[in-house]
Parts: sequence; structure tokens; C-alpha cells
Amino acid sequence: MHTNKKKFKPGRAFIYVLLIVGSVIMAYPLLFAVLGSFCNIEDFLGSPILPIPKHLYLENYTIMAKASFPILLWVKNTLIRIVWYITVPGIVAILAGYAFARLEFRGRETAFTYLLSSMMLPGIVFWIPTYIMLARFPGAGGNNWLGQGGSGFIDKWPALLIPGLVNVYYVFLMRQTFYSIPEDFEEAARIDGANTMQIMWNIYLPMLKPTVTVMVLFQAVGMWNDYQWPLIATTGNPDIYTMALGVQRALLTGASLKGWPPGTAITDYPFTFALAVAASLPTVLLFLWLQDYFVEGVQGFAIKG
Repeated sequence: MHTNKKKFKPGRAFIYVLLIVGSVIMAYPLLFAVLGSFCNIEDFLGSPILPIPKHLYLENYTIMAKASFPILLWVKNTLIRIVWYITVPGIVAILAGYAFARLEFRGRETAFTYLLSSMMLPGIVFWIPTYIMLARFPGAGGNNWLGQGGSGFIDKWPALLIPGLVNVYYVFLMRQTFYSIPEDFEEAARIDGANTMQIMWNIYLPMLKPTVTVMVLFQAVGMWNDYQWPLIATTGNPDIYTMALGVQRALLTGASLKGWPPGTAITDYPFTFALAVAASLPTVLLFLWLQDYFVEGVQGFAIKG
């Protein structure tokens, strides 16, 4: 009688231990934030390594409802950006990826290399030039046709919707995915009389679903957490505050909501963690909902790209 016992492999055991340790390290900040959000300030300061609440302290969450923060407005504004930046850059990435992978034209590789070279620069390099271009946009916000005399698109919706409509990383991601799909599908569809748009919609899009899911998750999380650019471009207009910017403003009111005297020097970290946990919950649920497609897309890109 034969048994199918697997041989012990020290190398595999080392990998498992490494993954477990890495998972614990990655989960530690999240666990710290969740536990800290249920502490009062005394419990939090009394256990610096891992905050353990002596009793369940819910005031950090309940005062959010009492404070009448315009959370629905922040969520609505953020969802508008998420839908916009999934739709427009997504369409651009799919079409550009198809063009760079399937179409033959002079200068294709040069143009693609030029696009990729822009990824070598950190995004912060573009903030000031982008701000100046939006502020001096001709004919907007009181500007004349030379871009002088007004504020342009600063503190207005276009400042949140114009920058970043071409995402080079997603163009690269789509191009690699198109390369991984055999051209036989397209050739067979053209023999049957399908045009390019019909091929894109009926042939390629179903195959691109895992990669599109990766893009949707990255864009949704990125826009939900985007703080720096809204802070730069829209601070003067509370009506278009996004979630991240609104949460930052809400942090400034935590001490006063709890009745602390003005000028208190202690930072209310438990309230900060409660806001962070509440703000992170939608993105966590989105990932849990799409995780199968996400893993499939990442694995497929890693193998075929």
C-alpha cells in the first residue's frame, strides 16, 4: 500500500514562515488602528505597543453622528471622482493599450517609450505646474483670454477632474494584457465581418475583465484616499471637499467635540483612528467583493506580462 505523503522541504517551510511573519507585520498597523479606535486617551497612552481597551469605548464613533459632519457630501464628491477616473482613464488605457499592442505605425515604440519615461518622475513634480496651468486657464474663473485676472479652475470641479486623465501605468498594463491574448481571436472575428469596436466590445472586454478589475480597484482606492491634490486645489471650497480632505478637517474638531478645553496639547489619536477605520471600510469591502478578479488579474499579468 502506497501513501502519498509529501516530503518535508525546508525551503518551502522557510517561505511559509516568511509569509506568516510578513502578514503579521502588514496586519499590525490595521490591528493597532482598530483597537486604538475603541480606547479612550488614557487607555491608549497606557499601552503604547498595542492599545488594549480596558472597556469598549464607543464615543469615538458616536460623536461622528453628533458632529453633523457632511459625510454624505464628501462621499458623493469622492464617488464622482472615482466614477470619472475609472471611466475616462480606463477607456483611454484600453484604447491606447490596443493601439500599442495591435496596430503597426511608425514611431510606435518611440512613443510608448516616451510615455513610460514619464513614470520615472514622482507625481509631486507635476503638482505645481498643474496648479499654475489650472489657475491661469484662459476664460475660466474670471481670467481673461491670456489667463490673467482670476483664479481659473482653482476651488472648482475641473481642478478635481482634469489632471491625470491619461494614466501611463494603466496603458502599460493594458498593452501587456493585449500581448497575452492570441491574435487569432481578432482575425476570426474580422473574417466574420466584425469591425474594430465590435471586436473590442465582444471579444476583448470579456478577456480584459481581470485586468480591468485591477485598474478599478487601484483607481477607486487611489481616489478615495487622495488627499494632497484636493488639499492644494480645493481647500477654499468646502462644497467640493472629498472624503480624505473632509476627514482631515474633521480631525481638527475631535477634541472640541469631546469637551476638551481650547488649546489642549494632547492629540486625540483614538478619535483619529476611529475616523480612519470608518473611512477605510468602503475600500476594504470593495476589495473583498472583487478579490477573486483582482488575484486573477495580478497573477495573469505576472505570468503573461
